[in-house]
Amino acid sequence: MRRLTIAAVLLSLLILSTSCGRRKKNEGQIQSVVLMGDPHIDQQLTRGFYGIEARAWRWTAKDFVITLRRPAGAEQSGAKLELKVSVPEASLARLGPITLSGKVNDGLDLAPETYSQSGDFTYIRDIPANVLSDELVTIEFQTDKALPPSGVDSRELGIIVSYAGLTKK
Repeated sequence: MRRLTIAAVLLSLLILSTSCGRRKKNEGQIQSVVLMGDPHIDQQLTRGFYGIEARAWRWTAKDFVITLRRPAGAEQSGAKLELKVSVPEASLARLGPITLSGKVNDGLDLAPETYSQSGDFTYIRDIPANVLSDELVTIEFQTDKALPPSGVDSRELGIIVSYAGLTKK
């Protein structure tokens, strides 16, 4: 019985150390899909993102930029961009409808989307293969307005983002 317990503990430690090694191996690598609650993706958030909140999301500034890895095969088939956002009622009450737009690799303009109600939304756009020749894809986003810094919060607040991803079509 004692040998069985020791064997189970050793097996658990081996599995734990192997999984930790895998996680550390991926740390620092640019990913195609990112969750904003992951502290290891900061290098991909090039500009305009604030710190993690509630272990799940981040506020953005009016202008924000993210770098994602091109999914394997997307240079032939294209990709789908998804950005999961939340628009708070307080922002809409002060600013009115908020429009989000984007640009991929300094070339492809993404169609804007306007949010006139609060809630959670997914901004989805097809990205053609011809703009995915580079392994890293830079996506610049912009809202047409943002909450200005105030006495309570010194940040300019655009929208809330919880997820960004490029997946092969």
